[in-house]
Amino acid sequence: MKNRRLLLPVFLVLATAASWLLGCKKDAASEPGTGSVSFAVANVVGTKALAFDGTAYATASGETFTVQKFKYYLSNLKFTKADGSTYAAPSEYHLIDAANPSSTSFTVSNVPAGDYTGVSFVVGVDSTATKADPLALTGDLNPANAMYWPWSSGHIFLKLEATATTGGAASPIVCHVGGYRAPYSAIVTASPALNGTLLVRAGQAPKIQLSADVLSLFDGPSPSSHIALSAFPEIMMPSPLAVQIARNYAAGMFTVKSLQNN
Repeated sequence: MKNRRLLLPVFLVLATAASWLLGCKKDAASEPGTGSVSFAVANVVGTKALAFDGTAYATASGETFTVQKFKYYLSNLKFTKADGSTYAAPSEYHLIDAANPSSTSFTVSNVPAGDYTGVSFVVGVDSTATKADPLALTGDLNPANAMYWPWSSGHIFLKLEATATTGGAASPIVCHVGGYRAPYSAIVTASPALNGTLLVRAGQAPKIQLSADVLSLFDGPSPSSHIALSAFPEIMMPSPLAVQIARNYAAGMFTVKSLQNN
């Protein structure tokens, strides 16, 4: 009887310890991991792939043009779940240069595991990425990438250089969009529909294939937002027209062509 009384407290201690250990293992197993999401961007003009070989493209109004340069930033990537909760990937700034295939794909790491129904990103560079000394900027933000206005200490968000060819008389199209100060802030967010659920899991890398359409700059979402190439002025600084173009490409430039969950 005496031995049984001594064994009872020992049993309780062991049972409590076992329960605690099992609880710890359960909590550890239930903690969400992180995965990565890869992006690939195909630059197009309408239904055609963008080329720099003199191929002529047509706007909705029938004006034609050729493209010599097309570059832009994607930043501030955000992933949204069905319940409205979001994950904002920190310090993500990606320069997409249509002339450089290696720049048209990138990967966002450390995305919390979960089922995401939306994705969004800023087309451009927000003011938090600026520095007093531009030479301190590295990687895709480096001014050496020719996407920086030294006179305004700010990045060019999108750069299109093309030639209007309608009527046989060639005229240059210079479109450098930037600026994050009112009243001509060109900071815009694109939120292309995923058309599915992005499944982020530890050790997996789902892929989002984006299409970026140059025509969206000129062929806006409504007739009032269409921009004629015949009267296109040179855009080299923040302006009302630059803001309109930014709104145009925020509304229609990006489309999710495919979503591949591994």
